[in-house]
Amino acid sequence: MEERLSKLIKRDSIAMVLYARFPSEMAYSHHIIQVAKGFVENNCDVNIYYPKTYNKKTLKETPEEYYGNLTNIRFIQINNVDITSFKIYEISPNFVKKFLFSLNTFIWAKKLKQNRNENFIWSTNPNILVIAKKYFKHVIYEKHGQAKYIQKLSISILKKSKNTLMIGVTEFAFNELSKDFNNALYLTNGVDKNFISQKEKVLSSNHVTIGYIGMLETYGVDKGVLNSIKEIDKLSITTKLNIEVIGGPENKLNELRDFIKTGSQDKNYLVKSSIPHSEVSEVLRSFDIGIVPYPNDSHMNKYASPMKIFEMAACGVPILASDIKSHKELEKFNLGIVYFKNGNFSDFSLKLQELILDADLRKKLTELSKKNIVNLSWDKRMETVLTSARSSTG
Repeated sequence: MEERLSKLIKRDSIAMVLYARFPSEMAYSHHIIQVAKGFVENNCDVNIYYPKTYNKKTLKETPEEYYGNLTNIRFIQINNVDITSFKIYEISPNFVKKFLFSLNTFIWAKKLKQNRNENFIWSTNPNILVIAKKYFKHVIYEKHGQAKYIQKLSISILKKSKNTLMIGVTEFAFNELSKDFNNALYLTNGVDKNFISQKEKVLSSNHVTIGYIGMLETYGVDKGVLNSIKEIDKLSITTKLNIEVIGGPENKLNELRDFIKTGSQDKNYLVKSSIPHSEVSEVLRSFDIGIVPYPNDSHMNKYASPMKIFEMAACGVPILASDIKSHKELEKFNLGIVYFKNGNFSDFSLKLQELILDADLRKKLTELSKKNIVNLSWDKRMETVLTSARSSTG
């Protein structure tokens, strides 16, 4: 009873710090909001610190306009010289870009010493944490990609700090972090509990919607959506197919639109660059099959824990996903996923056709996901993070 009362009285304050385009349509931006909501669900106040950016990949809306006014979450923009918007940056060699970007990150991070009395700092950028960690009682680092050069050095410095908790969202990332470091967790991404559908999904054998929501490339690597659409276009079945693709960037959407113009006329296509954040769950629920056809790229295979898989599962959508390592490791959670051999779109076509024609299989996958997705909610995930971080001592 006393413990419950103390939780009601005392609220921890958390600084979530990101040196990235924000807000944006990219999954990372969405991830930030879900983590923040998870902290709030665990009796925390959250301040999200983000840099002012100017380039075309940042949405013009403010976070408040795009995400709405979120309870106990404040957005704090910190002025920044956005070197990525300069022409000289665009034409620079990659190693120069990486050095300049890291340097700018360190410079920007020093401004966080003017924090608002938060006792936790959370970030996916180790360079920021190396600079800002001395101003906070607890440090939380989540690894979402390959660390190179300066970031590797920053991680090695963080490993020497007793008040640091490190989180790998995939098994590969966890194994990297846990080497010579005891305070590491393996936690996949999660799902907003508001996505979890309580409605019975209406199944049809003569009218099926196949959908994808998300970026069509990551770090310039194609995610396989166009190749998937080409296979879907070849299908010759009596079932009426609707295909919806929502995401960016625009040049990838244009490739898709160009193909659709020359494709078969017996399928309905809807291609959009974006939808309001508040409508994502509703659109996902309209899918009868969701596709996640990511290739065996190093980043996606080793470090990507795709939120769209969790969100589709929460919305009761059967999922057809490539069998890359970061996808296959989700098997232990018993979600409604069918896997095809990555890069093998003939196998994709066979598995997809089976899902289209077998409504009973889709129903089974839907029920499997709805039964088990509750164990992967963001609030439970962040409760584990906070408990582990509080046990670390500086």
